[in-house]
Amino acid sequence: MPRLPRRSRAAPKLRLYHLSKEGLSAFAKGGEATDAGRFFSASLIEYLAAEGGGVPSALKSGEAPAVRKGPHGKPYFSDRALEGVFFSLSHTRGHAAVAFAGEEIGLDCENIAARPLTASRCGRIARRCFLEDELSYVFGGCGDGRDDGDEDGNDAKLRFFEIWTAKEAYMKYTGNGFSEGFRTFSALAPPPGIRIERRRLAGAEHIVYAVCAAGAAIADGESDG
Repeated sequence: MPRLPRRSRAAPKLRLYHLSKEGLSAFAKGGEATDAGRFFSASLIEYLAAEGGGVPSALKSGEAPAVRKGPHGKPYFSDRALEGVFFSLSHTRGHAAVAFAGEEIGLDCENIAARPLTASRCGRIARRCFLEDELSYVFGGCGDGRDDGDEDGNDAKLRFFEIWTAKEAYMKYTGNGFSEGFRTFSALAPPPGIRIERRRLAGAEHIVYAVCAAGAAIADGESDG
């Protein structure tokens, strides 16, 4: 398992915040990138308040929290007032999500309805990036880009994105990004002490997401925005 920076022995509840396209539009008149930034700050304030921590005055006044990046681009808060708070942010077409926790965290989401990939195309990508156990999970053991239970391959496409988001969540967790290599680990059998949860968003099941953290960190703490 990679050695990761530890900023605090405390492990507050892991909390997930989701914002739909409609919610993004309600934040500001600008584009989704601006709205997602405001959503991030608002979610952070809510998280800190829920965990009983103080909210920095600059954050209350609307300033974005200062962030630095690790060697492979993993973001961390650089403000000492936020020491011990870790986060992972992901956005896809029409949706944004952020996770906060008291230890390392990785999150990735995909809007599968907005990804025009056929099952055969998913199969070609999967054979380059997935391990045998992952291929068996996605394609039911046939590995040819088609799913036995769905002539259109929609089941296979869903499971493809379940594995894809799980892999990206793990790489965000370690902080190694794509330098990790998709075939260096299995999303179905992560290293000891690491847990990856694959989920679909309730009420919007075209949004597939995955969360990666130490086993004890993942807890019910999900809210919609």
